[in-house]
Order: sequence, then structure tokens, then C-alpha cells
Amino acid sequence: MSQNRKRFLITQSLLSSWEWGLISDKGYEDFLKTLERQPIQPTKAMLEGRRFENVLCSVLNGAEIEESHEWYKPITELQPVLQGAQQQVRLSRDLTVDGVNFVCYGVLDFLKAGIIYDTKYSKSYYTGKYFESPQTPMYFYLVPEAREFQYKICDGKYVYTERYYPDEVEPIQQTIKHFMEFLDNLNLVKIYCDNWISKY
Repeated sequence: MSQNRKRFLITQSLLSSWEWGLISDKGYEDFLKTLERQPIQPTKAMLEGRRFENVLCSVLNGAEIEESHEWYKPITELQPVLQGAQQQVRLSRDLTVDGVNFVCYGVLDFLKAGIIYDTKYSKSYYTGKYFESPQTPMYFYLVPEAREFQYKICDGKYVYTERYYPDEVEPIQQTIKHFMEFLDNLNLVKIYCDNWISKY
């Protein structure tokens, strides 16, 4: 890429799609759609995750939840932790990697007292599931003053917590560098540049 003045958008969802594409045949197909910014049909799991987050945010914003609700226990467990947090925090920050200018962009679920919180709804959870997620270093880059990142994962009944700290996470620059090398090796750089040029 020789267009040094241009800036290219990069998000954790794009990087996550790429990483999933490396280990899954169907994932690679979806990654190419993401790279071309084609709409992807949401899965049942994605829709359920959105529904869970909507219920959680409604309760945090003052709605009541009945004890009979399927998610009463996890929602009321999360409520005191997340009460008063900023919700859906949209952030961007410039970054140059190997001479290419990027705009890192993300939407934090919650931000409170120097801690980034991201809620996940997943029927299948195992310890360390999000250890290599590019979301962690991306959000630490977007919030350099953050002292901790917590994933709050709900399987429908219980809430699990994964904690990460800035000094134990590989900088997002490394992930972006590997991503661009991958695109270069597969002649996909032009597709990325054509579809992800920043408007700002």
C-alpha cells in the first residue's frame, strides 16, 4: 500500500472474523464476505446474544425483571457490577503500522471506573475462551487508561468472568501486522483497501 495519506478502518470484528476464518472453512467464507462488507445473516446464537444484551441494558436503565424470567439469576448478578457504567461507548483512535495509517474503531459494551466490560452470551463456555480474542488488545488500545478488561460470559444460568490486564496482552499492532501480511499473501489487500477506506 503506497497511499500513505489514506486511512483504513479496522475493527475487532473484522480481525475476529479473520481469525475464525483461519480455523473454519465456513468461517473463511464469512471472512471474505466481511472483507467485502457484505451483509452476513445473523445466526441463532448471535440473535440470542443480542436479546440477552438488550434485556441486561433494559434492567440497568431501570426496567424490572421478574423472578420467573429465564435470565433472572445472571441478570441480577451482573446488575450491581455494571450499574452506572457507560453503555455502548463508541471510540476511535489512529494507528500507523508499517507505514499504513489505520483508524481503530470499536463499541465497548460497558466502561466503568477504568474497567472495560464485555458481555457474551454463549451456551458453550470453557476457561480461557477469549484469551486470544483481538477484542482485548483493540479495546485496550482504544482506552489506554483502562487498567483491566473483563469478559462477563453467561451460558443462560451462570456468569463466568475472564480478566485481562494491559501488560499481559500482545499489542494490537502485532495482530494488525499479521492480518495485513495474510492479506498480502492471498492478494486480498486491494479488496480491503477498496472496502475499508476511512470516511473520516
